[in-house]
Amino acid sequence: MRFLSDSNCEKENKKKRLSLLVADITAMIIFSTAMCMSIEIFIAKLTFIQSVKARIAAVPVNLITGRPYGWFRDRLFLFFGINRSSPWKMMLGDTLAFVLFQVPLYVIVLLAAGATWKQIALSSGFMSLTFSLAGRPYGVFLDFCRRLVLGISRK
Repeated sequence: MRFLSDSNCEKENKKKRLSLLVADITAMIIFSTAMCMSIEIFIAKLTFIQSVKARIAAVPVNLITGRPYGWFRDRLFLFFGINRSSPWKMMLGDTLAFVLFQVPLYVIVLLAAGATWKQIALSSGFMSLTFSLAGRPYGVFLDFCRRLVLGISRK
């Protein structure tokens, strides 16, 4: 009887890991495309084509880093004891996680898109500030995507 229970538990864990993979990658692609294109075009003055190239270059990065970011964020929250009962801790945790994880990746994406060093400096400097502001909204969006994929209602 225990064997059946362990097998069911293993299947549920595998299903949850796959669901988190899908949710984390989807959230990363949608959120970064919308936010980054706006900044690249309207603030850094990349052309539309440069921005599209940057977003296309970002898709593989998002595919590769979507779940590791979610894992990083989860571990950061565990390390600092951040839970949903403290909105300030959630805000600070999401901000810290987003900036630490995203800024270095963003510079690489812009390099791959052919942006100049001046464009990279301006865009990544502005993105550091933006990532600071976007960390919590992204955390909320990520949690929403996870709930949606896992079929969990908000409590």
